[in-house]
Amino acid sequence: MAKILVFDGIDESALTLIKKAGFEVVSNKQQTPEDFAGDPDVVGIILMIFDVDGAVMDRYPNLKVIARHGAGYDTVDLKAAAERGIVVTNTPGANATAVAETAVALMLVAGRYFGAYHDSITDSKVKNYLVGKKAQQVSGKIVGILGFGHIGQDIAKLLTGFGVHVLAYARHDRDVPNGRMASLDEIYQQADYIVSALPATPATTGMINQEAFDKMKSNAVIVNVGRGPVIDEQAMIDSLKAGKIAAAGLDVVNEEPIQPSNVLLSLPNVFVLPHIAGFSKEANHEVAKTAAEDVLSVIAGKGTDHQVN
Repeated sequence: MAKILVFDGIDESALTLIKKAGFEVVSNKQQTPEDFAGDPDVVGIILMIFDVDGAVMDRYPNLKVIARHGAGYDTVDLKAAAERGIVVTNTPGANATAVAETAVALMLVAGRYFGAYHDSITDSKVKNYLVGKKAQQVSGKIVGILGFGHIGQDIAKLLTGFGVHVLAYARHDRDVPNGRMASLDEIYQQADYIVSALPATPATTGMINQEAFDKMKSNAVIVNVGRGPVIDEQAMIDSLKAGKIAAAGLDVVNEEPIQPSNVLLSLPNVFVLPHIAGFSKEANHEVAKTAAEDVLSVIAGKGTDHQVN
């Protein structure tokens, strides 16, 4: 029987669709090379985050489709997949609301130093650090949003109640009801909050570098719910330590999963989440369902609008 490889804990909506279509479900943690040991019966994979290159694909000689459980697909070698006739898909917008809500939460937590205030209850060093610090509200501020697709637009929509002015940056101009499109320099120089919802591509990797941080206001708060490599991590750390920017709220970092030794975890003006912005019961249901539908559609020869290679 043909099989679909999924990850442990995927929403039941995907499993129901796959089994109903007559495929066997194979599930594992998708965390180690052993989890991708190969199987000639596997024709589709619903992938969480594991790096899949040509060598991994070659272990599945009958593989037809890799569906990313989420919007980002930088962990899949698209060229290698295309060379092998493997379709790669993603689920754009399916978890946009969950990610947008997290972005707003990180703006509030980082801008108000809530993480540090929590730690100061038991840590005198953090308590001393907070002396003289001026936490800032989101309301009425200028918010720069880098990446204005599903997630960026949802962030702007959620911020309407805060009375902010949005400066949005994207490859294509879009309507910004509570602001306008802007250049990167305008955002770096004017924004009180800078939120990245950008994917990691050759064009965006390292885009927010030391030069960018040097242009920012001293009260600027950087939030990243896109991909870690978009930000030059060392430049961000140096800028946070030197007080060139006020704080950071991060769902993603350069190397994931984040290690306990990462300097960002020791900075009192940084609040870090372990890449869970897109996780909610509603988002998990929608993303899993969309990914499964794409897998089945591709295998049936119907294709999908979500193909990225």
